[in-house]
Amino acid sequence: MKRPIGQNTFATVFLLLCATFSCITTNALASEKLKFLGDQNIATGEKFKDTEIGGLSGLAFDSEKNKLLAISDDRSIINDARFYEFDLKLDDKNFKITPTDVVILKNKDGVPFKKHTIDFEGITFVNGDLLVSSEGSIKHEPPIAPEIFQFTRLGTYKNNITIPEKFLPVKDKENKIGVRDNLAFEGLSSTPDMKTVWVGTEEALNQDDRTSTPTYDSVVRLIQYKDSKPVKEVAYQLAKVPSIKVAGLVVGETGLSDMLAIDDNNFYTIERSYLPLAKKTVIRIFKNSINEKTTDISKMESIKGLSIKMVDKELIANLEDFSTQMTPGFQSLDNIEGICFGPKLANGHSTLVFVSDNNFKKNQRTQFLAFEIIP
Repeated sequence: MKRPIGQNTFATVFLLLCATFSCITTNALASEKLKFLGDQNIATGEKFKDTEIGGLSGLAFDSEKNKLLAISDDRSIINDARFYEFDLKLDDKNFKITPTDVVILKNKDGVPFKKHTIDFEGITFVNGDLLVSSEGSIKHEPPIAPEIFQFTRLGTYKNNITIPEKFLPVKDKENKIGVRDNLAFEGLSSTPDMKTVWVGTEEALNQDDRTSTPTYDSVVRLIQYKDSKPVKEVAYQLAKVPSIKVAGLVVGETGLSDMLAIDDNNFYTIERSYLPLAKKTVIRIFKNSINEKTTDISKMESIKGLSIKMVDKELIANLEDFSTQMTPGFQSLDNIEGICFGPKLANGHSTLVFVSDNNFKKNQRTQFLAFEIIP
């Protein structure tokens, strides 16, 4: 669908109607669905090897070692910046994860990252190494830009991946260029052959669009990398915040919290909507594709007001639909931020594993969910 960003009221109403129709047809045309396999929950405060398990914001699966890696977004405040390794047991009857190791990530000086200098959100494999995305800290003084780091499997720093300049925050009071604070590189994934990497912002760049609301679906940028170099950017339209009223009000935000590459042109996304008045988190899973008609916006400093062909997307699941199958006492969704493929099942079907970021809060938890993909 082509969408001009920031047009007049008539155009906005027209687009809202189109978006509504699109959602209806998307559900009808969904080519696959998810089947719930199991869940596991870790209470906030649980310790492992003298660290607190929490803030898990991204996942990667090591199929050779059958290990699940989970990056923590602890800004080296509670413990040093780190990722966890879990043993994974997943088949059509069982789902169990067991922590086996914690790896402290080192900066280019070979020491753990200092407090507030990073905010790790995504993790993926590239040829035996790890790529890890950081949102940075735009409100920090001086501002810390978003980054993509390359580490060894043991957490040793190797390199930084180039970030296109339009994503970097302008260091002035208005800050109208680049990513927004705490709304930067949440999505990160490599294709199974590890030749292509996708990176996505949680919300729109300042120069591109305003952020999502219950009446507005903002547009974010996705970057495609090959050989550690950015080769393409595409526009991805978020879904609106669900219209769940509390005392006559609908308040909330939607963001792209992670993505999972299937191949060069197809990927899954997690869209997380948080509704504070309703005390509710809505998690929607989409399957997406790009083709020769999808606009490459990498040369466009801003897409506001431009007619572009965005990523094609279809809704394949609202995870709330599976809440009754979850462990009694834990039949609600937490802050799901990570996704990866798990092992294939005996019937040849692929699996998906999700994880939530508990924000290190007592009223939240670390939640793992496992699903079978039904073609």
